[in-house]
Amino acid sequence: MTDAYDYDSIDVGYYDAVFHRNQGMQSKWHQLKFDRIRQELALPVKHLDIACGPGTFIGSLAENISSVGVDIAAPQIDFAKNAYGTNNAQFRHISAGEMPFEAGSFDAVTSIELIEHLEQDAVAALLTEARRVMTHQGRIIVSTPDYGGVWPLVEWLLNRVGDVSYEDQHINKFNKRRLRATLETAGFKNINVRSYLFAAPFAAALGWRFADFVEKLEPRFIVDHMGLLLIATAEAP
Repeated sequence: MTDAYDYDSIDVGYYDAVFHRNQGMQSKWHQLKFDRIRQELALPVKHLDIACGPGTFIGSLAENISSVGVDIAAPQIDFAKNAYGTNNAQFRHISAGEMPFEAGSFDAVTSIELIEHLEQDAVAALLTEARRVMTHQGRIIVSTPDYGGVWPLVEWLLNRVGDVSYEDQHINKFNKRRLRATLETAGFKNINVRSYLFAAPFAAALGWRFADFVEKLEPRFIVDHMGLLLIATAEAP
C-alpha cells in the first residue's frame, strides 16, 4: 500500500490561479465545470460547499447566494477568506467527521471533485452528513471524474505531462452506476447522474471562446458514453 497523498504539497491557491489564468485546457476545464454546476443552484439559496479549497467556486457565484465553504486545510481557508470572504461568502476550517451545522441548515450542498480522493466508507459518511445538514428536498450537486468514459486515458496523459499528477490522489473511481448507488445508499432520492464535457476543454488550445462554442455543440450521445466528468444531482428526503 502506498502512503496517503500529501495534499499540502499543492501550493495554496494553486487551483484558484489556474481558474483565473483564462488560457489553456486546465483553466477552461474548471470554468466550464463551474458554469454547469452554477446552473443547478436554484435562487435564492443557502449553500454549503464541501472541500471548498481556495474558495474559487463560491467566489464565482452571484452575490445574492449565501454560501459557506468548509475545508480541512486551514491554509486554503485562510486564502479563501482573504480572496472571497464577504457577508454572503463565509469560510470555515473544519475537522473530518461531523459538520458544525444544525440539521436542515442548507438548501443546497456542492461537493466538487472531492469524492474521488476518499475511501468509500469516508464518502458514505460524508454524504450522510451532507444529507443531515440539508433542508427537506434540499439539493446536492456532486461532481467527479467519469471513469466509465475516456477520463482514464486523459488522466494517464496528465499524470505524465501535467503540473499535478492524479495517480496517488484519485483512489476512488466512479462511473454512473457506482455514483448513483452511492447516493442511493446515503439516502438521497430523485437522483440524476449525467456525463459532461468531451472535447471542449481541449478546444481551448485553439481558442478560448472556441472552446465555449464546442461545448454547446457536443453531441449528447457522445458525451453520455465518453464524457470526462460526472455531475450528479439528488434531493434529501
